[in-house]
Amino acid sequence: METSRGELAEVVQQLRSVGTDLRHIEAKAAVGGLPKSLWPTISAFSNHGGGVVLLGLDESDGFLPAEGFDAIAIRDAVADAFRPRRAADGAGPITPRPLGTIDVDEVGGSPVVVIDVAELPPSQKPSFVTAQGKEGGTYERVGDGDRRMSTYGVFLLSTDGAQPHEDSTMVDGASIDDLDPGQVSRFIARVRRTRPRSVADLSHDADILHRHNVLAADRSTPTLAGLLALGRYPQQFYPQAIITFAVYPGRTKADVIGDVRMLDRRIIEGSIPVMVDDAVLAILENLKTRRISRGAGAVDEPEVPVDALREAVTNALTHRDYSAWALGEQVRVEMFPDRIEVSNPGGIWGGRRVVDLYDGSSRSRNQVLAALLTEVPLPGRDESVSENAGSGIPRMTGVLGRAGLPAPKFLPTVTSMTVVLDRHGLLNPDSSDWLRSIGADSLEPDLQRALVLVHRGNAVDDQILRAALVMDSEDAKHVLRRLVDDGWLAFPPRIGETYRSGRRLIAGELNARSLFEGFPVEVNEVQAASPLDERILNAVRERGELGINELARYTQSTPGALRPRLRVLVAQGALIATAPAQSKHRRYRIGDSTAL
Repeated sequence: METSRGELAEVVQQLRSVGTDLRHIEAKAAVGGLPKSLWPTISAFSNHGGGVVLLGLDESDGFLPAEGFDAIAIRDAVADAFRPRRAADGAGPITPRPLGTIDVDEVGGSPVVVIDVAELPPSQKPSFVTAQGKEGGTYERVGDGDRRMSTYGVFLLSTDGAQPHEDSTMVDGASIDDLDPGQVSRFIARVRRTRPRSVADLSHDADILHRHNVLAADRSTPTLAGLLALGRYPQQFYPQAIITFAVYPGRTKADVIGDVRMLDRRIIEGSIPVMVDDAVLAILENLKTRRISRGAGAVDEPEVPVDALREAVTNALTHRDYSAWALGEQVRVEMFPDRIEVSNPGGIWGGRRVVDLYDGSSRSRNQVLAALLTEVPLPGRDESVSENAGSGIPRMTGVLGRAGLPAPKFLPTVTSMTVVLDRHGLLNPDSSDWLRSIGADSLEPDLQRALVLVHRGNAVDDQILRAALVMDSEDAKHVLRRLVDDGWLAFPPRIGETYRSGRRLIAGELNARSLFEGFPVEVNEVQAASPLDERILNAVRERGELGINELARYTQSTPGALRPRLRVLVAQGALIATAPAQSKHRRYRIGDSTAL
């Protein structure tokens, strides 16, 4: 059986190998009825990322089938919670109604109930346990457990679909005298040159500043955006609107080398243009440089490109949450021997996913601030702070790729966003050791680099891979298809999502981990599973064009199980559909790009 987290046999093997539940996989014995802990898990999965719940497996017994489990009764009880409700029915155990599928399959000859929970659309969040109410019953996934979400997190989920306006509010107690006159003059001069239509009918500076939302309607009080972008010292009004900068000697904050807990620590403050420059300078002072040949000469370049550093810091300051809930938090820039992390309060705004960040579109939580920073010059030069054109992350990915570094990794939670910039190339000694441990050291370099990206936690699809490895889009698709055909990766669980670890990669990593720990795992147990995608493609390769009923017969599946996988395979170009989705004559044949 195929789940959003892989074939059921693979999912169970992962649980047994690590000996605990995972971030997106949970197992419960459910003997004697539905456990109360089921609803917090479904709430957490519905709020972020989705996940799979397996009922009928006992974690305390090594995830073996639970004795006395009544699969049919449990399935029917879960289905009742997922069904649509009329007004007269009253609310179910989870509000709003969760989305997903419920099925019964077998593990080791015993039945289990498989609940595949989908993440809710932004407009329907938060998902909460009805009996506990929204404030006390909204959950998030932390590691392998469910935790009540903070009030701030519930607020963000509840307002994610609406455009925030905090950046356009007046700053109590501030006046036009709190703006930096030099920066204001440079800003107005730039606007007159780059956007003359916006100021053609205005002669007074205060009117220009009001039109560009630097000043509020009274033309004397700065807006939050205006103060942050052009203020003398915004921290007088917002003490935590700063950057804390720290350099750690080890790979975690807890590592202490001798008596040294931090190698460098600074508070970076001022307006956003000043903080961007100061933060980048602080990072560069703690980075190594390398000598690069350029024509007849050579230049020193930092191990992480300056453009990538500036973009990461600018994004954090521009797109952080400036609501009252978050004004007590600061942006953090933290350096470790292997990476740089830039974190800000507020997750991805507007219902976007990590994969959407690479598509070049522009969507701003703080629309006034983002627009303003496109015309605010950086200190000492005419270059503006940002472009606000959606080009920042693709450009960051590109300069990192040209420097031999992986794409930036984005780690969002409901209440925060962290971007990770690696300081070392993809095929460094540690990566080579890992590739050797899973048996992938003989693959071509581009295939190895793609696997290392996945291993490091990066979301990967053809567009991300194209930018990260600086290659043609068709070459990126070719690399991914090769890895899928060889079992290293698997097609995305749903249209628009990224590729997953394949059964060969799962088996290799489990085996490498088990050997390291002294407990070898039977890799064949994982490799024996034949994912539904593979069975579909093999059936079409062997028999030519097939309809969905023929595919159901040859793959030992059902049309209902096949349809979501067929949509993904068509979207990825692995299959070509011969007729519209509604046509009874629709058949499927192998896409040209699969003939590698």
